[in-house]
Amino acid sequence: SEVEKVARMLKESKRPVILAGMGINCNEGSRLLTEIVDRCRIPVATTGNGRGVIDEEHELCLGRAGFGGGSIHADNAILHSDLLLCLGCQLSDVTTYGYNWMPEGRIVAVTLDREAGSKIAYTLVSYCDAVDFLKKLASKIDDYRVPEDWLKEIETWRKSWVEMLKWAADEKYEGFANPSLFFKKLNEALPPNAVVAAGQGMHVLYAQAFLKARRSRSYIAATNHGAMGFGFPAAMAASLLGYTGISVVGDGEFMMTVQDLETAVREKIPVKVVVVNDNSYRVLYFRQKLQKGGRIYGTLHSNPDFARLAEIFGAEGVTVSSDSEVEKAIKAMLQSEKPFVLDLHISPDSFAPFNAEASVRM
Repeated sequence: SEVEKVARMLKESKRPVILAGMGINCNEGSRLLTEIVDRCRIPVATTGNGRGVIDEEHELCLGRAGFGGGSIHADNAILHSDLLLCLGCQLSDVTTYGYNWMPEGRIVAVTLDREAGSKIAYTLVSYCDAVDFLKKLASKIDDYRVPEDWLKEIETWRKSWVEMLKWAADEKYEGFANPSLFFKKLNEALPPNAVVAAGQGMHVLYAQAFLKARRSRSYIAATNHGAMGFGFPAAMAASLLGYTGISVVGDGEFMMTVQDLETAVREKIPVKVVVVNDNSYRVLYFRQKLQKGGRIYGTLHSNPDFARLAEIFGAEGVTVSSDSEVEKAIKAMLQSEKPFVLDLHISPDSFAPFNAEASVRM
C-alpha cells in the first residue's frame, strides 16, 4: 500500500525530485533508478554517499545536494519540489543546510533507519529496503512523465552552476596552480575503473564540483560523519580490490595518515594521492576572514615537501605549483605503478565552487 501511495503522489506531482542515497547505491539500484528516470523523466539529486547511483553525465542527474559540495541546481530543485522522494536515505542536516533549506512540498523517505520519522515531519516514511521498493514502484508509474516546464526551470539553475565552474577553472593565481582547473583536467583523464575517495575539508568542494561519478560507488567519502583521514586508507582499499584508487585529501588531513605510505610501499599498493596543499586549515581560515573580522590565528601553517616525503618512503611524487604543470603531472600519476603523491600547491584564497545562498543559512 505504501508503494501505491507513493505512485499516486508521483502522478499528482508537477515538480518531483528523487534524492538518491547509499541505500540504492549498488548495481541493481543504479539499473532500476536509471530505467525509471529514462522512462518518467524524473530529475535526480544525490546525497554525498549516493554519488554514482546514476551516471553524473546523465542529462537528468543534478549531482550532489547539500552543504559541502551541493550544486545550485540540485539544491534549488529540492527546495522548490512539490514531491521529494528520498530513496535509500532521508533528509539530514547536511542535505538541508542545517534544516534551513527545506522542500516546499511533500517529502517521502524510503529507508531502513527507524529513527527517520522522528527527525522531521515526512508525508510518508516506508521502512524497507529501497531497492525492493524501487522494483515495485517501477511497474506502477509506467504512464507518468514529468512536465517539461519543471525540467526547463531546473536547466536555468544548471546554467548558473556551469557558469560558476567555468569562471572558477579560468581563474589565475600567481605562484600557485588553480585547483578548479586541476580537477577539471583530472576528470577528463580518469580511467573507467577509478574510485575517488575523499575526506573532509574545503578541498572536497573541488572534487564534488568537477569529478564526475560515472558508476555506482565510484566516489566514496565520510560525508555525514565529517571524518578527516578517511580518504587515503579508503583509496588504498579500493586499489587492493583492483580499482584505480585516487585519494583527494587536504594537507592537514594527509598529515593524519601519511605514515600509511609505508604500508602502501611495503604491500605494493599503487594508490594515488592528490594533496590539495593550501598550507592552512582552510575552513577555519575562511571563517576567520568572513566572520571574525579578518583576525587570522592558528590556521596558516607550513608543510613538508610531500613529493620528496613520498620518495623517502619509497613511493613516487611530484609537486604542481602552476597551471602549466597540471596535465603532465596527472599523466605521470595515472601511469605510475607505485604509490604516488601529487602535491598540488594552491592559494588559501583560491575560489571553491559552492552554493553561497544556501550556505549562509547554516
